[in-house]
Amino acid sequence: MKPGKKTAIVLLTAALLTFSAGCHAAETSAPIHTHSVSASQPGRLSAQETLSLVREAYLYATPLIYTDLTRLTSSPADNTLVHLQEFPDHTFKRVVAPNNDTNYSIAFLELGDEPVVIEIPDTNGRYFVFPLQDAWTNNFVLPGKRTTGTGAQKYIVTGPNWQGEIPAGLSHLQSPTNLVWAIGRIQVNSPEDQKNVVAPLQQKFVLKPLSKWLAKETVAPSRKRYGNDLPADHQGKNAVELVKGLSIEDFFNYFNALLVDNPPASADSPIIHRIAQVGIGAGKHFSLNDFDAKTRQALNKISAEVYQAFDQTLKEAQNPNILFGIDTSDPEGKLGDYKTNYNYGALVAYKGLGALPPEEAIYYSYFADNAGEALNGKYKYRIHFDNNKLPPAEAFWSYTVYGKDRYLVDNPIKRYAIGDRDKLHYNADGSLDLWLTHENPGADKANNWLPVPNDRFNVTARIYIPKAEFLKNQSLWQDPKPEKVKE
Repeated sequence: MKPGKKTAIVLLTAALLTFSAGCHAAETSAPIHTHSVSASQPGRLSAQETLSLVREAYLYATPLIYTDLTRLTSSPADNTLVHLQEFPDHTFKRVVAPNNDTNYSIAFLELGDEPVVIEIPDTNGRYFVFPLQDAWTNNFVLPGKRTTGTGAQKYIVTGPNWQGEIPAGLSHLQSPTNLVWAIGRIQVNSPEDQKNVVAPLQQKFVLKPLSKWLAKETVAPSRKRYGNDLPADHQGKNAVELVKGLSIEDFFNYFNALLVDNPPASADSPIIHRIAQVGIGAGKHFSLNDFDAKTRQALNKISAEVYQAFDQTLKEAQNPNILFGIDTSDPEGKLGDYKTNYNYGALVAYKGLGALPPEEAIYYSYFADNAGEALNGKYKYRIHFDNNKLPPAEAFWSYTVYGKDRYLVDNPIKRYAIGDRDKLHYNADGSLDLWLTHENPGADKANNWLPVPNDRFNVTARIYIPKAEFLKNQSLWQDPKPEKVKE
């Protein structure tokens, strides 16, 4: 198994950036096992073949749709850098499964008209990463401490078809799509550190269209639209809710419009050729009127079927590469760079949009204890690390508790995460215990206490810049699961 793949599959639900709206701007059937249809199949498609193709197309299109709806619901304008300068607590609802490890600096780039220039200041050794994701949610470059160091850096980001002269002093980054999501993260250690160090550092970042950068002018707010406008009742809804609310026609015609400026990879040619048979492709029009009444009825259920399959896969820890009998496994694919593993990419878009590749960060999410029972604050838990068996991080590691809705939970000491940057107390033999309890576990355990709600909860471990030997062989470190403490 490719390094990082095991972790990526098991820990898919460690969602990083599924934004909720408002920043500025039925019964389903069981999954149906189907087969891919050869593009060379002669004659009219049967209803079974049509449904198979449309399900396959829905999974393929999902990341692109999520990227653009997140752009529309979470950013004030295109080519505008937004700094999230909050140290998240239980009132923070803008991001599902927020972390207390980094502050985000985020922008959606539209490169169709001209390139965008990005200036990154010297972070003086502090961990940061400024990944650029294409519209299909693949990280195509990740400037940061791991790859480019922490000194000052300047880049020009161009679209797939741009031709022009690169100004002196700028390093060229070419995006495979015109829509790009920049999701910068800077290490933050405490509310005081955020206010005194990180926030001033964020203000030194620059992101401007090339013409504005050359002229040293400010950027006037603008936003590109693909397809239909957002529904009138979109306020307060996040991208997941909006995607689920799209009719099958609106979903695919939105996708068809996005494809024009955000071309698929050359490796996607086979699926592009197949789904063209049902009116899905750049500039095409998908219409239910092209199908008989019985097929139309089945097509209208596909969205619900897909999300039922997603949720079942996550709940039962099934192989995310196989959905509806369609296997899109790709040995080169991984979290944050999916290649032709369309099922996996779609599932991550739903539950972990914006995820980093394993070389940058690895996530472990726990919804159950070591006995397989759901975590619940009416019990007491311990996470135990043997001596020299701490999470294998080159940068740092942390554990964060979430309620069953995947948001942070109020607690008496306002501690939402714990990790190696805290003043932890180690046992005499060098081992470490973290205590996950609703009530204070006592003075001797207070430094290592991570409060949990008196209800169902879950925990996410984050390892920033995993050690190289661990990436090569993940059996070198066995992640300890929460274990119930006997009274």
